[in-house]
Amino acid sequence: KSPISEFFRTLRTNIMFTQTNNNIKTILVTSGMMGEGKSWVTANLATAFAQSNKTVLLIDSDMRKGRQHHIFNVKNNVGLSNCLAMKKEEITSKDNFKKYIQETKIENLHIMTSGNRPPNPSELLSSEKMKLIIDTLKSIYDIVIFDGTPSTIVTDAIILSKFVDSTLIVASYKQTKIDDLKQVKKNILNVG
Repeated sequence: KSPISEFFRTLRTNIMFTQTNNNIKTILVTSGMMGEGKSWVTANLATAFAQSNKTVLLIDSDMRKGRQHHIFNVKNNVGLSNCLAMKKEEITSKDNFKKYIQETKIENLHIMTSGNRPPNPSELLSSEKMKLIIDTLKSIYDIVIFDGTPSTIVTDAIILSKFVDSTLIVASYKQTKIDDLKQVKKNILNVG
């Protein structure tokens, strides 16, 4: 019942009705720089969707400095990076995802942490396997939310933005530079 909770319910509603077909299943949350609150916003947005009786998967796609396992107090021994090591034919089977997805204390909310830090996160995220993973997870969950990287630091979130239905850019009040925000938006639009 707090004003912050109400804000995230309003944000959830706004996201669901931003597109005319009202069929948003995948959302990427990014920011320009580190420290703007992107991971916190992602966790709360995922919680708001779960509280509306949607089955939600939160994926920490920041394989460099993922934070969601700290926020939800879960282990990060296997996650997205490990999932991307599956063979293509394994990705299409829903059962093969069970070992990479954990429950949270919030009903309807599951999490896939970032997993072991790979040497090549950008290449993994731009792979055909990533697209297959997203397609399979969309058939399991009502909403899949990605906690991306800060977009002016690395290109991971920009790459991922072309695979999702909607991208949300988090900005920090009186800290985010307008030029950085414009550049992130331009980069996302450039990849479609």
